[in-house]
Amino acid sequence: MKSFCDFCTWGDGDHMTQDEHDVKSPGGPRRTRLESLGQRGSTAAKAALTWGAHGLARNRIARRFLQPAKNGINFGDLRRLAPISRLYGYDRGEPVDRYYIEKFLDTQRDRIFGTVLEISENTYTRKYGKDGVTHSDVLHYNDPSPPATVVGDLTDAPHLPSNHYDCIIITQTLMFIYDVKAAVETLHRILKPGGTVLATQAGLSQIAEQQAWNDTWHWGFTRASTRRLFEDAFTGGEVEVQTYGNVLSTIAFLHGLSFDELTKDELDRTDPQYQLLVSVAARKAAAPSA
Repeated sequence: MKSFCDFCTWGDGDHMTQDEHDVKSPGGPRRTRLESLGQRGSTAAKAALTWGAHGLARNRIARRFLQPAKNGINFGDLRRLAPISRLYGYDRGEPVDRYYIEKFLDTQRDRIFGTVLEISENTYTRKYGKDGVTHSDVLHYNDPSPPATVVGDLTDAPHLPSNHYDCIIITQTLMFIYDVKAAVETLHRILKPGGTVLATQAGLSQIAEQQAWNDTWHWGFTRASTRRLFEDAFTGGEVEVQTYGNVLSTIAFLHGLSFDELTKDELDRTDPQYQLLVSVAARKAAAPSA
């Protein structure tokens, strides 16, 4: 962290120029010094004037990356014990985690083809598979009404055919399954050799307020737990795990803000210490050659 000392150095030991000192040090003769240097037409004066003209922008950047002094933090609208929204941001737009889910699936378009299974609805199958999908199934846990075409519990589903699907899309579902190991083993079994599971799961998240979800929200995932879970089931295959989020996007998500209340740069910065969402692309080993 850089901070001004009493003399002409930055807190990390780098020396300030005299112009920088005069412009930035508290109580320094800022404008007088700049005007004097400007009259001499010196390069230093131009640099100092530029510094002053862009001072507000520089301060904004500093506030983003430098650590504020203790007790000097302005919490603003975030100093509250209740979140801004308990609806994940749906009442304000689209939730932050939806941005990351779709960012992941957008990179996996070439794997969404053939016979595809999606959980609860086939929104992402239609959006990212399009013409490459020849058949779309929708699995629901216990409701046979449309759009469901298959009903079953992934932890115990012997009626689901083995080696059947080219791709399975399962977003934000595994945290609701207590025996998640058995569910992942079923996903592996019903995939065709060479087929791929595209899964996302909650990392750092609000627990749903609805009682039905609250009582069955069993897990929060990390990159490490996701990798271990899928590598154990997909022996001989390929497992690619990715995390999404940073401290700012996580705070925004926990407060129920929508993703369009952040900038793209703020959303796309990944900090592995703040794993808001974890994605996995797990490919089943190809069938052995005859």
